[in-house]
Amino acid sequence: MKRVSIGLLTAAAVCGLAWAGAQTPAGGTVSDLDFAVGVVERAYAGYPDKTADRGEEYATLKARLQEEVAAGRDAGEAVAEYLGWFDDSHLRTPGVEAYRPKSQRRATDYAARMKRYAPQLIHCRVDADTYLIRFPSCDLTDAQNDEVRAAVGAYLASGCANLVLDIRGNRGGSDSAYEPLLRLLWDRENELDNMEYRVSDVAVAHVREFAGDTERGRAKIAQMERMPAGSFLGSGRPTYRIRYDSISPLPRRAALLIDGCVASSAEQLTLELRACSRRTTVCGQDNTLGCLDYSNCEILYFPSDTARWMTLPVTRSLRVASGRGIDRDGIAPDVRIPLPLPDSLTDNVDEWVRWAAERLKTDKLRAHVLRRRGEGPRGRHLPRGGGGRAAQDPRITNAENPNP
Repeated sequence: MKRVSIGLLTAAAVCGLAWAGAQTPAGGTVSDLDFAVGVVERAYAGYPDKTADRGEEYATLKARLQEEVAAGRDAGEAVAEYLGWFDDSHLRTPGVEAYRPKSQRRATDYAARMKRYAPQLIHCRVDADTYLIRFPSCDLTDAQNDEVRAAVGAYLASGCANLVLDIRGNRGGSDSAYEPLLRLLWDRENELDNMEYRVSDVAVAHVREFAGDTERGRAKIAQMERMPAGSFLGSGRPTYRIRYDSISPLPRRAALLIDGCVASSAEQLTLELRACSRRTTVCGQDNTLGCLDYSNCEILYFPSDTARWMTLPVTRSLRVASGRGIDRDGIAPDVRIPLPLPDSLTDNVDEWVRWAAERLKTDKLRAHVLRRRGEGPRGRHLPRGGGGRAAQDPRITNAENPNP
């Protein structure tokens, strides 16, 4: 099943989604807080991990919030505090950022630190050797998907040896949006961690909505309906392989620019390129947001106010069980950019892009990463065999700060 996630959309965007998978509970006898507690405990894929060593703390929090709501506290505010305790950027409701520890410790408000922070989908030549594709969202219209494919075609037609793929500000959307970019940069096969569903009525509804008309989807639903609620169901394979039938001769070298707003499907792209593109170096100052270990979100509406919503991840990456989750710290760049933030990031060629373009000309970015990974100057490409790509959560390799 192809992974579909909503990414970190704005509250207004979420409220405006006409997503058929969204669910509203029947009846109005359950308080909004009790509804949130009930659905998290039975269906949130991160619930067993997040409460495993903090059971007493969790029980205390839940009891306190229930008492406060009974005494007159706004239920929406209590739900925000409750969801914030889990520190998962995919577990969302209005106001949750004020209670999420990650949101307090990570300085990702670039709009407040720059004259203008509004990255736009553009592609253009930077200089004689380097081309820029800026890809600020995986939540695209059909026309924007066409524009991404056109950008890849324009880059190949340019003949530039080097490519800067700039995903700063990309908060996610659907993995399928970045497929042309992954295909362009892919140059080696790799096996990566798969994911699993936490069995629940919400997970069943999710699969039914997005894959219920496929043989695989119907088989997945039948399996879930035979399993105990709260257990986990994978695909039967701990890993998946990314493979295409050919390697693009261009680019020779590439830089992937990230920042602390990169999240969800954009982090998936980062991980897949790190695993499957030896010619690509991840560059930035801040780690990515860390919003991918628990994904494939359902939108749920509350019983007392059906305009109030929350998002609930129903899958868990298999990297979590092996201690390689990324949500706490995000994905570190291979190379930290030793420059101040640019004044503006819109449809312009900014200072970070020009820095990356210069480094790519000398091959210093790639040489540093090869030394860090212990690879030789040429490395090895796998044979150009047939086969397509099956996408799901790959692993992360921690990066250093070389201060080049």
